[in-house]
Amino acid sequence: MTIQVFLVEDDPEFGRQLVDLIRTNPLLQLCGWADTVALALDNIRNSQADVFLVDLGLPDGSGQTVIQHIARVRPAARVMVLSTLGDPKHILSSLEMGAHGYLLKSETPERILHDIITLVNEGGVLSGHASKIVIQEMAQRHPQSSERYASGTVPAALTPKELKVLSLVQTGLPAKNIAPQLNISIFTVNQHLRSIYRKLNVRNKMEAVQSALNLGLL
Repeated sequence: MTIQVFLVEDDPEFGRQLVDLIRTNPLLQLCGWADTVALALDNIRNSQADVFLVDLGLPDGSGQTVIQHIARVRPAARVMVLSTLGDPKHILSSLEMGAHGYLLKSETPERILHDIITLVNEGGVLSGHASKIVIQEMAQRHPQSSERYASGTVPAALTPKELKVLSLVQTGLPAKNIAPQLNISIFTVNQHLRSIYRKLNVRNKMEAVQSALNLGLL
């Protein structure tokens, strides 16, 4: 199935680079391009996009307005921020508003292409820089995780196989690459991930890794 991509970008040169990049991969197809907040808001509801690539610095406002609108009217779609802004404020607020991924425009074309597909298949993608910011923020917000675990308020401990899966997740490997390393299927990897999320009371890979680090499991 072809992944439909909608671009929200006001820089014509960078936008053309993205269009050319999308055209190099048969799994991707451009289904729209807006260069202002207003134009994006007019087209989002009726768009067939699976992924929205959103710049934050638009001429008539912030791309975060677009992110919030997508979250309301197209909740099944995925949103990837592509921005030059790499500060904690923009990264964290974009994720809180509904973005599923955050990449800097300085990433290589190969990385951007790979992460668009990963976003659809696995639900979330962060650049190394954004990942570091999120982990630091989570550590500040949840400094008592290890104490809760010791007191028994966190559920059952992870199995050896779950710990191995999580240790590979920590290195940045996607499920499709974890599976052959452990000689299991992608389906089994995702089963382990769901179990990890349930046991650690988290919602995604980043939270799972940080929780495990706080608990001394990794």
